[in-house]
Amino acid sequence: MVSVELSFDIGAAAITALGLGAVALGLALQAVGETRFGWEWAVTAVAAFIGGVACSEWIAGFQAVEPVWDGMAVLPAIGGLLVVGVVVDAIIRFTTHGSYRHHAPV
Repeated sequence: MVSVELSFDIGAAAITALGLGAVALGLALQAVGETRFGWEWAVTAVAAFIGGVACSEWIAGFQAVEPVWDGMAVLPAIGGLLVVGVVVDAIIRFTTHGSYRHHAPV
């Protein structure tokens, strides 16, 4: 039997930085193209935040990746934030029939 330890060693400053980065990503993606769902940025931000925390803290292979700041493995956190945020935004955008391009009025 394999024992897996789920630890949470990230500090308040790192949580704040991840939260601000996730909100910035959500707002940036909301500004691109045409959205059909007004809260797309918030759903994207929450998903990106969870992706950043998961990659930094709970994926065992990434916990020791340098640099580490305030208990957060920085590069895995940024990667998880970006990948999960962009994927969730794309799913929302295409299921609500939005677009990443602005369509000129005819």
